[in-house]
Amino acid sequence: MGGNAFLFSAAQGEPTLNTPRLSPADYSRLKTTCKSGLQSFFDPETPLDTLSEAPEKESYGDIDFLVARDECVDWIALATAVGAAGVVCHHQGMCSLAIRKDGSRSERPPVIYKLNPPNKPQKVNPSTTITTEEYAQVDVECVPTELYAWRTFYSSFGDIGSLLGQVCRPLGFRTTSTGFWLRMRELDDAEKWAAAGTLQLNIADKDGLLVLSSDPQQIMSFLRLNSVRYGDGFDTLEEMFDWLGGCRLLELDAATYGSTKSDVRQKGKRTIYTQFFDEWLPAHRPYAASNDNAVYDPAKRDTVRTQLLTEALMFFKKQDEFEVMHDALVRMVNTALAAQLLRPIIALHSGKADKGVTEIVRAFKRFVNVNEAMEMTVSETAHRDDESTLWRLVVVGENKEMMFRDPGAVSEFSKEHWDKIRDLERKRVELAKTGWRTAMFCVSRKW
Repeated sequence: MGGNAFLFSAAQGEPTLNTPRLSPADYSRLKTTCKSGLQSFFDPETPLDTLSEAPEKESYGDIDFLVARDECVDWIALATAVGAAGVVCHHQGMCSLAIRKDGSRSERPPVIYKLNPPNKPQKVNPSTTITTEEYAQVDVECVPTELYAWRTFYSSFGDIGSLLGQVCRPLGFRTTSTGFWLRMRELDDAEKWAAAGTLQLNIADKDGLLVLSSDPQQIMSFLRLNSVRYGDGFDTLEEMFDWLGGCRLLELDAATYGSTKSDVRQKGKRTIYTQFFDEWLPAHRPYAASNDNAVYDPAKRDTVRTQLLTEALMFFKKQDEFEVMHDALVRMVNTALAAQLLRPIIALHSGKADKGVTEIVRAFKRFVNVNEAMEMTVSETAHRDDESTLWRLVVVGENKEMMFRDPGAVSEFSKEHWDKIRDLERKRVELAKTGWRTAMFCVSRKW
C-alpha cells in the first residue's frame, strides 16, 4: 500500500492515524518486534518474514510481511494480539496494521478503519484530524503455502519479479504472483489483431497461458540466474541490475525493450524501471535496449522464441499439458476467426446486419458440423461453442493472412442454409426459456 492505507481510510469518530515514512533504524527495530508478535499469533512453525526491500532506500513507507497460510485469518483477532491501534481489512488475504512507532501496545482494542480511496468517496470520509502520535503501517499478506517461496521471490527487492517479467515477455514468458508462465504465440496474435482493429476474437488470457513452475530455484536455473547471488541479497541497485542482467534471455539479443505501452506504464510507476531499462540496459546490453527498427530482427526473435519454447517444455516437463492446451487454443482462435470471416458472407446472403448477423453466426457455431474432409453439414442437435468444428475451415494464407480454405464452398453453403440454421438456434433459445420458466414455476409451487 506504500504506507498510505490509513491516510485513505476512515472510522466513524476517529482521527486519521499518522503513519510517516520510517527511518532504516525504526524499520529494522519494528520489523523484529512485529515478526515476534506475528509468529506468536500464527504458530512458531508457520513460515513468515518480511519482504526484502529495494536496495538504497533511504526510508520506508511500510513493513511488508508475507505469511504461508492456507486458512482464513481473523484480522481483528490478529490486530488485537499484536496490540495494533488500527486495522484495515483489505480482503481475506491481507490487512494493514497501525503499530505504535515506539513498538508499544495500544491500550484499547484496535479501531477498524475502512479504505476510502480519493476517487471513490464513501459515507465516512477520512478525518481531517491527524494524530500527533506516530504509527508504522504494517501490511500482512497470507498466501497459499505452496506459493510462499515464489511470492517471497517475486515481491522482494522492489518487485524484482515484475522487472524479470518485462525481460521475459517478448520471448513468450510471463511472471505473475502465482508463478512463471508460458504465453502461447496464438494468444499474442489475437491481441495484435485486436490492437490493430483488424479482428476482435475475445480470447481470454487463461486460454493461452500455461504455468511452468512456481519454484524460484527451478525458474532461476532455467533463466540461468545466479541463485546463490540472489540469496546473498543486494546492497545497491547496481548489484541487483547486474544480477538481473545475467538472465540468458537478455544475452540472446533477440528482443528489444521499452517500446510498448505496457513498458511505458510500468516505467511510470517506479523509477526502478526507468533506471534498469533506460540507463543500465543501454550501457550493458545495447542491442536489447535499442528501439531502432533498423537493428531489430523480428524473424530472429521468433526463431529464438520457438527454441526457448522447446527447451522450456522439456526443462519443466510440460510437453503433454502444452499439447492439450495448445490444441484447444488453436481450435478456439480458428473458430473465432471463422466466425469473423463468416460475417460478411452471411450479411451478403441474408440481407441482415449487426445483431441479425451475430445471431446467425452464433447459430453456425452451434449447428454446423465440419468433418476432416472439410464437408459442411447442418446438425439438428446443438453443440457447445467450444465443441464447434468451424475451425477446420480456416487456413493460413501465403502472406500469413487467415482465410477460408474454400471461400466459395463456404459462401454456397451459407447461401443455401443460413435461414434453416438460424431457425434451429431460435428454437433452441425458446426451449431454453421454456425450461427456465417451468423450473421457476416448480420452485414457486414448492414454496
